[in-house]
Amino acid sequence: MNGTDEGISAWITVNFLIGSLKTAGSNSVGMLDLGGGSTQITFLPRVQGTLQTSPPGYLTSLQIFNRTYKLYSYSYLGLGLMSARLAILGGVEGKPAEDGKELVSPCLSPSFKGEWEHAEITYRISGQKAAVNLYQLCASRVSEILQNKVHRTEEVKDVDFYAFSYYYDLAANVGFIDAEKGGSLVVGDFEIAAKYVCRTVENQPQSNPFLCMDLTYISLLLQEFGFPGNKVLKLTRKIDSVETSWALGAIFHYIDSLNTQKS
Repeated sequence: MNGTDEGISAWITVNFLIGSLKTAGSNSVGMLDLGGGSTQITFLPRVQGTLQTSPPGYLTSLQIFNRTYKLYSYSYLGLGLMSARLAILGGVEGKPAEDGKELVSPCLSPSFKGEWEHAEITYRISGQKAAVNLYQLCASRVSEILQNKVHRTEEVKDVDFYAFSYYYDLAANVGFIDAEKGGSLVVGDFEIAAKYVCRTVENQPQSNPFLCMDLTYISLLLQEFGFPGNKVLKLTRKIDSVETSWALGAIFHYIDSLNTQKS
């Protein structure tokens, strides 16, 4: 299953579980997913401008439960958290570092040295020496990686969104949400956490040396999508005790397509 299909299936799951697919005209919610290799955004546009300005390949027609939905859905391969880490470090996907050289990043603590394994390749990594204002240096590097990579839509400001996977894990990691129950935060919280972690990383070493990098990346990725700092995101693993997996939506879609074929 490709990334866009995953995004659509996750959108079906969430909207089925909150009940928005039962009645026509009820407000659906959008879905944000951040995996290791790719990230997805899916929502149902209600503004004509979104439909008119979306690039080719971003709009998908979905038929389910006797209704047709014109969804905005796209999967950005290479912008998942692990792939982004490698890009921020200056590495190339699927290739060891040239001559085994160390990858140096302003997003790591200046005193950090270690190894990191990604896609079965081990990289030697370290922080940038004499780094002042780690957050600004890191944000500048992350912005380079994200430049012209993401399509921004104005409408996301007005759609309720659920966020999953690494969005959830990082929010739980820094205490914004309960690790078991989930919760809500505003997009700007990721930036606040990034600035704090990056500022204190030398004095308060984290169990995850990538925390400054990861939080900075998530904060800037959400801004690139067009989310303002005061935008509320809901983070959850379950709705009414049912896991919010894309697999449930894929099953619904498959069964519905079988019924359509029969009729």
